[in-house]
Amino acid sequence: MKLTIPKLSLCAAIVLTMNPLNLALAENLPSTTKTDKKSHENYDITARGIHKPMYDYYAHKIKQTTQITKGICLDVGSGGGYMGLSLAQITDLDFIFLDISEKALEKAKQHIIEDSLQARAKTLLADVHAIPLDDNSIDLVISRGSIPFWKDPAKGLSEIYRVMKKGGKAYVGGGKGSPEILEQINKKRQELGMKPFNGRTKQHGDGMKRDYAALLESVGITQYKIHQGDDGRWIEMWK
Repeated sequence: MKLTIPKLSLCAAIVLTMNPLNLALAENLPSTTKTDKKSHENYDITARGIHKPMYDYYAHKIKQTTQITKGICLDVGSGGGYMGLSLAQITDLDFIFLDISEKALEKAKQHIIEDSLQARAKTLLADVHAIPLDDNSIDLVISRGSIPFWKDPAKGLSEIYRVMKKGGKAYVGGGKGSPEILEQINKKRQELGMKPFNGRTKQHGDGMKRDYAALLESVGITQYKIHQGDDGRWIEMWK
């Protein structure tokens, strides 16, 4: 089955080509420097390698929590598509990988081919503050590690809610897997002479410390639950 992305409006098309895109997307977006290409390569190799168990963990949790296994899934701040790719392995969902970074989406396109998902996955260069998709067009929205970097998280959450179908759900937040997964990852990082994958740096935004309940209610979203645990902080929304 060929995946058809929901129709883009004229305004949305302008967003795609002209929007300065103020959104910064957590770990998925190294800053633009002379080493930008190398940073993307290194992050991509790590995400597809020793960090993959983390994405697999969240994919299984999202499937269990939302119970949505068919339809269209929008991965916001997808980077190279890592979490969506893991979810694709255990569901029949079709995917739209949305990111502000062209370089990140180049990696996502590469991984779509590597994982033989050409008929089920597409990429979309866009900003979460102005998602160029129709109202009520998406069954499931996922995002890991991008929300702390949104300039206006209330607007981003409102846009996600807008594109969700009746009966649709969203699972948005951040974390580094279960303590066991994190321990496994850090053991491998140590073996490779890498720094531990924990703690915050100045690149990690607010670390999910905003009052997201207040932000959600400020834009009229009342059907939500905030999950706080040893595997991170996540916002679940539904219609």
